[in-house]
Amino acid sequence: MNQSGPLYDMASALETLEPWLEQHLPNLEPVARRHFVHLVTGIIEQQSLLVGAIAAASPFQAEPDSNYTQVQRILRDTRLSLESVYYPFLEQLLASLPGEDVFVTLDQTNHGTDFNLVLVGWATDGISLPLGFFVYPTDGKWADEARTLLARIDTLIPEGRTVTLLADRVHAGDPFLSCLDGLDWGYVIRLPEGTNIEIAGEGWKELRHLRQRRDRLRVFANVRIWKGSTRRATVCLYRTRTAEGKSTTWYLVTNLEGEQTRFVEYACRWWQECTHKLLKSALFEWERGRVTAPSRVAVLLMGFGCACWALWMLGRCNEKTSKRKRSTTRTQLRRQTIIKRGWEVLQAARKRRQMPIMPAPPEPRVLTYQRRFPGFRLSCDAAWVELY
Repeated sequence: MNQSGPLYDMASALETLEPWLEQHLPNLEPVARRHFVHLVTGIIEQQSLLVGAIAAASPFQAEPDSNYTQVQRILRDTRLSLESVYYPFLEQLLASLPGEDVFVTLDQTNHGTDFNLVLVGWATDGISLPLGFFVYPTDGKWADEARTLLARIDTLIPEGRTVTLLADRVHAGDPFLSCLDGLDWGYVIRLPEGTNIEIAGEGWKELRHLRQRRDRLRVFANVRIWKGSTRRATVCLYRTRTAEGKSTTWYLVTNLEGEQTRFVEYACRWWQECTHKLLKSALFEWERGRVTAPSRVAVLLMGFGCACWALWMLGRCNEKTSKRKRSTTRTQLRRQTIIKRGWEVLQAARKRRQMPIMPAPPEPRVLTYQRRFPGFRLSCDAAWVELY
């Protein structure tokens, strides 16, 4: 027998998100702030960055065509920008975030053949929460803008934090490392196997020609890298065999102490790829969208960033932990994505019409994150790392 409509009505996530975003955006003009809050609420409720899906969320109560037009107007709102919305939001949030060590990831992705995206994130709990981004043409230059973005993000991170950047081979270059030195950041960056280093008594050698032994760490401290540069750094290499039986070697450059922990830290760069997957296909379906104007893409991605931070906080405070079965001595191999867990918590609260209050930000977890991976292993559980 069919039940009445109100029986299936759900509370709006607006009840949870609006006070929280008002607290973190006190200086934003009220109408623009309300528009942005509605956008973030629609993204979270619909698990989508598609304009049509966002328009079907609870904050938009008019006719479907009018709701669609309203979302388009929000994306065109010139009052919503990184400097007026997202950076002030992060400045308020990061100031209340506990912990001393910060691991920042940097990577690129694309929106098909329309444009490319550079995304900087705060690594924690198997994902990388967005700190900043910019879009550029598929055939455009990006290196200078990436360094400018890192300098801007450095002003948002509270003083006294130890920052370590994790990046892939495409970012290994002297201008980029000079930028990190100027910011006083640590870095762990993967090197191409064709990189030349100068070894005392042996001269210049490509990394792939160095002697490698399985499960044996080699460290070359204070060596010159790149023949056209005077830079000196620590280069580490480690060779191992994956679960599929394929041997692989990582070559890392760092300004930190050369030890095995560097490989554990660099493996967490993969969490940026996990965020790309959530953004593009696994959760928010961004790759299906048709918004391509850079200013509108920026507003949409700001909504995605705020949604990720909100869901991370909810997921961490209501986290499901792995449990051992009595019939086995092995723990659960994979854990639920913290972002999806946060969405489930919010969705259950909407059904019960008992909306939660946003909790205080928890301490980020990187090396202490309890998750198992095949392959390289150290004494901590977080060091079960798969070498890609």
